Amino acid sequence: MKRKIGVIAAALALAWPGAARAAGLRTKFGEVVVRGLKIGQVYSLNSLLSLPLRVTNTGDQTVDLRVDVIRASSQTLHAGYEVIPSTDWVRLDKHQFTVEPDHEAVTDVVVSIPNDPALMGRRFEADIWSRTQTRVGMFGVGMQSRLLIQVASAPPTEDELKKRFVDEHLANLDFTLLPTEGVARDVPLGTEVDLKKLSKVSIKLINPNDQKLNFRIRSLPNFEALLPVPPGYEEAYDPKWLRPAEEVVPVDGNSIKETSLLVKIPDEARYRGKAFFFPVSVEILEQKIPARVYYKLMLETAATPAVPEKI
Repeated sequence: MKRKIGVIAAALALAWPGAARAAGLRTKFGEVVVRGLKIGQVYSLNSLLSLPLRVTNTGDQTVDLRVDVIRASSQTLHAGYEVIPSTDWVRLDKHQFTVEPDHEAVTDVVVSIPNDPALMGRRFEADIWSRTQTRVGMFGVGMQSRLLIQVASAPPTEDELKKRFVDEHLANLDFTLLPTEGVARDVPLGTEVDLKKLSKVSIKLINPNDQKLNFRIRSLPNFEALLPVPPGYEEAYDPKWLRPAEEVVPVDGNSIKETSLLVKIPDEARYRGKAFFFPVSVEILEQKIPARVYYKLMLETAATPAVPEKI
């Protein structure tokens, strides 16, 4: 069934300016506008718009994360919107997470609009408060996302009234990525290089579950990964320079599998002697809401062109 529902999203990031990467959170769920929601309906933002709430731990320590829906403050309320009458309108599948560095906490956001004709055509704001729980030896960090709900002026159709069930499924980060980062130096240009052979850089996936899982590995632009760039490096100009040896890696239950990373950077003077940062996403394909774990590749290119072999 087609729905005329629109969404606008903006990113949000917050870090404590103390020791490098001491604590930090990032999310693309900074300000989200959802249009055309109808009274009497229940909407899963993941099922409807592929937009779960994802919060990445950009710090260097594992954190305990708490996420809650709160009422917007009248002082910071978005112009043209009302404070949501009840936080019961917005529900999160999960509130508590333990998130390792460069891992994501992910949960579906479910919006329920009461079946009240007086709500039609009105706009409401609900805020989502994500924060680390205070731990010994580190600072607490929090950030507030804004959910802007626009209720449709038209009532739901008969078919829409019948479809109120939301298929809920929680993400499960029950796997391990080892190592979590790698460094490749003096990488030649103009030819595809297997980083495992060149620098012993590879990804190991540990599946402790009984069932076989399939993992998708992708090199992403950093505007998607939202990871802090290591000092001395810059974001790779083209994430497609890097690719996994296998885009989908099947891993049997209770087993470990290793896969390589391949890189090919054009042989141009502007790419010589550079230090590039590549975020690499790893996710389980079987999950309805795939939660990503990030592998960080720091790559340094050769300063001089390769010398052709003499015949």
